[in-house]
Amino acid sequence: MKIRQGFVSNSSSSSFVIKLKNVNSTQMAKIKNHIEYGNKQGIGNHYDPYDEWDIEVVDEEIRGFTSMDNFSMGDFLDYIGIQRKDITWGEY
Repeated sequence: MKIRQGFVSNSSSSSFVIKLKNVNSTQMAKIKNHIEYGNKQGIGNHYDPYDEWDIEVVDEEIRGFTSMDNFSMGDFLDYIGIQRKDITWGEY
């Protein structure tokens, strides 16, 4: 669980599901380590661990959830080559 104290801007919740068959091993590693990879590549702003999405693999799917939507996962998935048609938003 993520807890922030003080003022939080751009706060909301979001979720996504991607079938494992649509992701290669390199993309999977980047999704699991999205904060570290995003910062290393200079994708967007500098993100801290509090912006991290919860990522899990369940039933042949990658599921992501955040209650602090400050890391732009949609842009990140585009950047690493995940097809938009393969992402279902808000189903988790």
